Amino acid sequence: MVGGSPGSGPTGVTMSARLLLMLTSVLSGCSEDYGLEMSKGSADTGGLPPDDTSDEDTEDSGVPEEPAWYVVRADLAVVGGVASAVGAVVSIEIIDEDFDRIDCVVDLAADRVAPGTPDAEAGLVWWDVTVQASPEPCAPLPAVLSLGVGELHPDARARLGTVEHDDIADSLYGAWLRAGAGEPTVYGYAGTAADLTGDDPAVLPPPDGTYRLAPLYVVALPAP
Repeated sequence: MVGGSPGSGPTGVTMSARLLLMLTSVLSGCSEDYGLEMSKGSADTGGLPPDDTSDEDTEDSGVPEEPAWYVVRADLAVVGGVASAVGAVVSIEIIDEDFDRIDCVVDLAADRVAPGTPDAEAGLVWWDVTVQASPEPCAPLPAVLSLGVGELHPDARARLGTVEHDDIADSLYGAWLRAGAGEPTVYGYAGTAADLTGDDPAVLPPPDGTYRLAPLYVVALPAP
């Protein structure tokens, strides 16, 4: 793993953020909707919001017994060159320790999203997300998450083949995450609908548009 933060030398997946790469056998992509498909649990979350799992086996539904990880998806807009909360949608899914199920979903609307402080040096646009929701999440989550769109880190670029996006890597951005006051960490990729065509190379800072942030890694839940 590579340590660091945007704008201060090499950046990547930090040990302090306790990220765990989801191997290709566990994580496969749905290129049409940026979604994840959990191969062991056969639960296709299919984008934002995740698909309803009510028709799945009842023995494999409900709150995970051993919640351990979370993944974040978001639709976030850049307007006038700066982060905007307009139309923002954030979805946090909690996964059990064996990656078997995605059953606990916390959906956060635009009123929980605010523009964050941009990092011009690193070309990162940030949004701050207040996670505390009612009803309470089914596992501990950071009270505040910052989500960013910026440089596509080589670690994420190397994993784009798992979501069948390696051929359009030059048009995609990195999805970054910071939990509370922690260090920024790359956790996935981002792009507009037009970026998925692969016609326009990514430029920094990210231009105006609505970006969907999609995970390539799971993130460890904080201690209760």
